[in-house]
Amino acid sequence: SLENNSSLMSWVYVERENFVRMRDKLGVSETVLEAIKVWAPGVSRFELSRQKLVYRSPQNRYEAWAAGIPNPDSNKGKSGGYRVVYFLDLVEKTINLDFIEERKNLGFKDDGPKDKQRYNEYITEFKKYLKKLDE
Repeated sequence: SLENNSSLMSWVYVERENFVRMRDKLGVSETVLEAIKVWAPGVSRFELSRQKLVYRSPQNRYEAWAAGIPNPDSNKGKSGGYRVVYFLDLVEKTINLDFIEERKNLGFKDDGPKDKQRYNEYITEFKKYLKKLDE
């Protein structure tokens, strides 16, 4: 079935300027980047506990996703690691990484509402961008 084929999708891996900037600023290790490069081309379009659909563009060409990436350099499990935001271009078959941040900086418990707000603003802008791209 078609549904099955799409889960074996192989995406072309693209790092956007914003991702590269954030990655360098965070000093993301080679180990983590390698893990992301291995993971990205095979991502499915199914929502999983660590992979959520954030937005689908009006003509259904683009899908924005947020995913949790464990940090193999740390032993903190789920609370450690990174949040990555990317969009899939269903026409060009690309996975476009746009955002990476350490989960602890996103203020999910009681702390860091400023970072959480910044993340939410980023997502809002990202949706607008994809919407425009798909007009």
